[in-house]
Amino acid sequence: MHSAVAVAQINTEQVLNIGRNALYFDDYILAIQYFNQVIAQKPYLAEPYYYRAVAKVSLGDWTGADADASQCIDINPFIRDSYRIRAIARHNSHKFEDAILDYQHCLNDWPNDKDLILNMGMCNMALKRYEQADSCLKWVLERDTTNERVYLAMAQMKIEQADTIGSLDYISRAIDINKSNSQAYLMRCEINYTVVKDTLKALADLDEVIKLEPNKVAYYINRSIMRYQMFDYRGSMADLDYAIALEPENLTARYNRALLRTEVGARNKAIEDYDFVLAHDSDNYPALYNRTMLLINTGQYQQGIKGLDAMLAKDKSDFVALYQRAVLLIDTKQYKLALRDFNEILAKYPNFESGYMIRAQLKQKLGDKRGYESDLETAVGVMKKKGVHYSSFNPLLKERHHSEELYNRRFKQHADKQEREAQAKREEMEQLAARSNSLEESVEDVQKRFSQLLAVDVDNNFTPEVAVESDGFYDEIAGHRRYRSRSRGFVQDNNVEVVPQGQFTLSYYSYDNKLNGRTHFIKEMSQVNDMHVLPKTLTLVSNAMNLTEDELRSRFASVQYFNGLISTAAKPRAIDYFGRAMDYLLLRNVDAAIADATRALEMTPDFSLGYFLRFNARQLKHEMEKSTPAQATQEDAQAQAMLSSQRLKTEYAQMLDDINMVIKLSPRNTYAYYNLAHLQASMEDYSNALINYSKAINLKPDLGEAYFNRGLIHMQLGDKEKGTADLSKAGELGILPSYNILKRMSNSQ
Repeated sequence: MHSAVAVAQINTEQVLNIGRNALYFDDYILAIQYFNQVIAQKPYLAEPYYYRAVAKVSLGDWTGADADASQCIDINPFIRDSYRIRAIARHNSHKFEDAILDYQHCLNDWPNDKDLILNMGMCNMALKRYEQADSCLKWVLERDTTNERVYLAMAQMKIEQADTIGSLDYISRAIDINKSNSQAYLMRCEINYTVVKDTLKALADLDEVIKLEPNKVAYYINRSIMRYQMFDYRGSMADLDYAIALEPENLTARYNRALLRTEVGARNKAIEDYDFVLAHDSDNYPALYNRTMLLINTGQYQQGIKGLDAMLAKDKSDFVALYQRAVLLIDTKQYKLALRDFNEILAKYPNFESGYMIRAQLKQKLGDKRGYESDLETAVGVMKKKGVHYSSFNPLLKERHHSEELYNRRFKQHADKQEREAQAKREEMEQLAARSNSLEESVEDVQKRFSQLLAVDVDNNFTPEVAVESDGFYDEIAGHRRYRSRSRGFVQDNNVEVVPQGQFTLSYYSYDNKLNGRTHFIKEMSQVNDMHVLPKTLTLVSNAMNLTEDELRSRFASVQYFNGLISTAAKPRAIDYFGRAMDYLLLRNVDAAIADATRALEMTPDFSLGYFLRFNARQLKHEMEKSTPAQATQEDAQAQAMLSSQRLKTEYAQMLDDINMVIKLSPRNTYAYYNLAHLQASMEDYSNALINYSKAINLKPDLGEAYFNRGLIHMQLGDKEKGTADLSKAGELGILPSYNILKRMSNSQ
């Protein structure tokens, strides 16, 4: 009631002005919330859709911006700049044909707008229409010879046409105009290094880039490689040291430094770097091999043996590693283990006379006199059969070639893996461009990209920035937009872990979404609160935070209060057990919470909030058990796995029973459907999860968490269109991670 009155009384013009002010200060998320209010009150107004589209463009939500700009145009086609906004959104969505149509529409009103024609040229370039692109770019150059963006666009087109000289000429002109354009230096560096093969010139350009952007780790790693190739080992090491200082967990920098340290003789320090790499990437075979050889060469035999163990675990056919381990085991007087390895060696090479002699000595040391004499006789017999007086056969000569092939294959596999990961973003963009205006992606493509969503290195391909020049919020003088706090402004640039929004759970502590001001409640919760029998007011939260020390102290005191109340009452009430269960839930004493909720339900079987609470407790217990798996010996691992599987089935069944009871008793409980969908998604029952998230949305159309989670499932199933629409709506409703995921899925940085 109160919220409905508040909405009815808002001054839409005033709220619209506040939203425009938020746009000016780059507070796009907050601006969207104000425009949402106006649209909810007066959906027939065009302006709030237009301004919301501007905010979404700034957040990289191209789909949402396209939809809002289109809605604005449908209501009022005479807001001319709405076509520009939609063109920008479609351009960045790789809908190049549609973008060109909107750019052309804008040119009817602004026939001499250089930015429009430049962007239209870039669309034509993406469609491989080089003649039309060249015409657009040259038109701009004739009217503005100081526009560096045009020179870089021309350079990009020359690169695509394999005209190296022409590309370098245009890049140099761009640099003459603006010596602070790092993108131009990067482009020229790449051409000089990969095409012209002039490392000295490439290095000079990279030096300039680092002066302009001194905090990019990738630049120092690349310069280190160039300096190494020019025998500047000191400079190469300095770059790697600085890269690691900037980003201590950068495995490429650590691995490269290990190689360089080995070459300059700092072998123990190289081992430290390899240790770090393997701690974070245990499948890095080159690091494992190099570290093992270093350990052996520095006399750290026991550690070297462990390295050889790991190598043989990956491939038992590595004979050279087996032989090296056998020798090291003898050197470290581990005779039983050495005997094991020589048994395997002689099984493969039964005519290896020296092997029998070595094994004879091992058996002698182990007190096996008969085995000792037998191996000596066998060795003499082999030599007599060969007609030699001394051992001449060396199996390593036979196996060396096989082992080298094995090592080379494993090194290449790792290098190929790194290359694929490093180039993933560029390859996807090239595939999109090749499809031109056909933007249909296969389900497999979407699933693969969504499953990875990796942070990608700097893309050196030139993509001209699209300036949104509406309403004065784009700073033409500064040439960029300002950054605010990490929860505002360009939130799409803050990479997030792709995880669903959490279950809704009962609590006494509210953590509202401050961006949209929404709180969550259900009818039954309000009824309990109206009784004033609990120590605090019940609330409903998603992604609950840990309690503070004072809050924890208060909950412990509340448990003591309920203990006394229940123990002294002639007939304890269900609400008292419910209240103590709430405290136990917040104190993470889940078994006690489940027990008390069960007691409350035994007294009042139609208490829907009791089932909701018990569901919360069981869900929390399930999550806690998953994070601390039971330890099992090798012998009972299989039995443990079977028990764990059965326990999971039982827990899921109990949680499903509880949440279904909530729905049975309260069929319009939005959050019950949401929690049911969340549970089904965790069980990979995606079809039913989608149904129930949709039911939650139908009951509460502004439940951003449901849109977000449903969008993740659509992406996971490969339905990019539905996933993008849901994530866009979730972002509109204040779920910040949506914009980062949209940006990373859009392939347009």
